[in-house]
Amino acid sequence: MELLLQFELNPYRIYQVSKRTNKNIATFPLKNASSYLDYSVDFSRRFQGNEYITRGSVTVNGVGLVVSSVSCNASYLTAFIEGGTASHTYFLTYEAQTNLGGFYIQEMILSITGQQTEIKQDYLYLTFTEKVKPPNTRPPLNALKINNCYLVSDSSFFMGI
Repeated sequence: MELLLQFELNPYRIYQVSKRTNKNIATFPLKNASSYLDYSVDFSRRFQGNEYITRGSVTVNGVGLVVSSVSCNASYLTAFIEGGTASHTYFLTYEAQTNLGGFYIQEMILSITGQQTEIKQDYLYLTFTEKVKPPNTRPPLNALKINNCYLVSDSSFFMGI
């Protein structure tokens, strides 16, 4: 829990949404295929008064780029992204819902550079029943870890904080 509280967004990977609807699609800085980075959208310029994000999602069109987890903090919607195919460009859709009932969408472009390298790492999992098969993905940053084992629910999803 402390680790997430101390996390600070990288100012070079935050896109600030304009007050008016922009017909152009915004672009994030380049991402290396082997990196695991956070990319954020700041919706504050469209908010009224004390409005803040309560729920959000990020979707990717294409294969290879993975949104590991999504986090919302006040006016920021942050996606933790990994993978991607070198020399490909992906289209991301950030959708934010607010406490005042607002629904905002921002479309982004993310281009991938470099070569993807396979990093094999074995993760240990704790499950509640024997029939649960552990996920074959890297645990997200907010996954619960107890005695170097990640906690997995009965539906094969990581349990988070």
